[in-house]
Amino acid sequence: MSRSKLVHIREQVLPVMIDIGVINLTQADDLRMVPLGMIRRNATRMHAVCRYHPGPRGGDKGIDDVKEIAIHPVAIEDKWRDYAQFLMYHEMLHAIGHVRHDRLFRDLEARWPDKNARESGPSFGRHLRQRAARWNWTCPRCEREHYRSRRSNGRYLCRVCKVKLIDVPTGQTHDAES
Repeated sequence: MSRSKLVHIREQVLPVMIDIGVINLTQADDLRMVPLGMIRRNATRMHAVCRYHPGPRGGDKGIDDVKEIAIHPVAIEDKWRDYAQFLMYHEMLHAIGHVRHDRLFRDLEARWPDKNARESGPSFGRHLRQRAARWNWTCPRCEREHYRSRRSNGRYLCRVCKVKLIDVPTGQTHDAES
C-alpha cells in the first residue's frame, strides 16, 4: 500500500518539475526508474533521504548513482500529503545531481509552487518529536510544553519564567502509530 502511495506522489511531482523547468522528459523517465522506499518510522529528525550507491565521495552524482529515495512513512499520510510531495521534489533535486544545499539548490527548491508545503518542515518535525515523546516538560507558570524522551528531574528551567519544569508523562511507553 505505501509503495503505491510513493509512486503516486512521484507521478504527481514529475509533471510539476517539468512545468517549472527543473527537468526534461528524459530525466523524468530516468527518475521513474529510481527505487522508492521508507525511512524508519521512529525517525524524528530525518524526513526524507536520497541514498547513493557506494562510490567516491564528492564529485558529480547523477540519477544513475541513486540507490533509493526514501520518505518518512508519516509524511505519506493524508494530513502531510502536500509536504510529502515537496519532500519528493527535494530528494529528486538531489537525485538529478544537486548534492549540496547550495544557493543553486535553494533557488531550485524555491520554485516549488506550494509555499505552505515548503514551509511545513518545522511543524512536521514537531509532530514527529511529539508522537515519539514519553515526557512532557511543562512550565507551571506559563504552561509552555517541551516534548522529550527523558525526564527532566528538576534539572531544567523554563527559558521565559526561570521556573523548574515539571515532568508529565505522555502516557505512551513506545512510538505511537500516529
